[in-house]
Amino acid sequence: MASDPKTDIKDYDLFAGCTIQNRIPFLEKSARFVFEKLGFTLHDNSFGCCPDPVGVQSTDYQTWLTLGARNLALSEKSNHPIVSLCNGCTETLKAVNYELKHKKEDLEIVKKRLESVGKTYSGTAQVKHFIELLHEDIGLEAIKALVVKPLTGLKITTHVGCHYSRPSEMMQVDDAMNPRFPAEILEALGATHIDHEEADLCCTSALARNDEDASNNLMKKKYQSIIDSGAQIIAVNCPSCYQQLEVGQRSMKKAFEMIVKIPVLYVTELMALAFGASMNDIGLKYHQVKPNKLLKEFGFE
Repeated sequence: MASDPKTDIKDYDLFAGCTIQNRIPFLEKSARFVFEKLGFTLHDNSFGCCPDPVGVQSTDYQTWLTLGARNLALSEKSNHPIVSLCNGCTETLKAVNYELKHKKEDLEIVKKRLESVGKTYSGTAQVKHFIELLHEDIGLEAIKALVVKPLTGLKITTHVGCHYSRPSEMMQVDDAMNPRFPAEILEALGATHIDHEEADLCCTSALARNDEDASNNLMKKKYQSIIDSGAQIIAVNCPSCYQQLEVGQRSMKKAFEMIVKIPVLYVTELMALAFGASMNDIGLKYHQVKPNKLLKEFGFE
């Protein structure tokens, strides 16, 4: 192995989440490629929906706790920590552990529900966002050591998403007010990270389902900020943000006659390219906003 991660734990249960596995599975492909290169084994478990930390939690809090605790119980049984590819999934799994640690009455209800289906929850499962694992437990030097095709010259901006590091008391990752881990990973790959003024603005994925006009107006503001920054690629670490930032570009043309053609790539896709994967290896052809032409200009095949 060419790298020397800071952690001795090399086995993780992969929590890819519903959105990636059902709608954008090529993102999982890139993640598996990256972690294999880093010397990690990602195990499949019988996880279900996380479930959603906004809609499901607000609709039926006890069901949200129970389903989340079931996933955590499976991880406890496998004795592997969880690495999650999704902001929302990470938030739910960390939040359920947090809530059940502080709310004894809810804990007893959840335990009884899980016992009825043969599951035991004790609150010991560890959960990490993949960015957290890469930056904190593997480390930038180990990532740099595997780069065979640097992203030199590519100007990339990041959209980390609302649920990546907040609520901070539950997530406990990065700086909630100024998250930098994704940008630092990209810089370790040789890319030039470009800040944009509206980096903290929500992707509006949830808002778009209820108020399309409000969503479009916010998205217009965000896209204009990205265009003004000169960034060539938007890097994301959340599947909902990924979908919204791709699909939203079509909405801009329809709503405002605004042309936006900026490829949106997952951090693991950019890592995979830097680690030697071809565009075909990781399914970049399935992107709605094709990055292939731009990447070929920088020597990627």
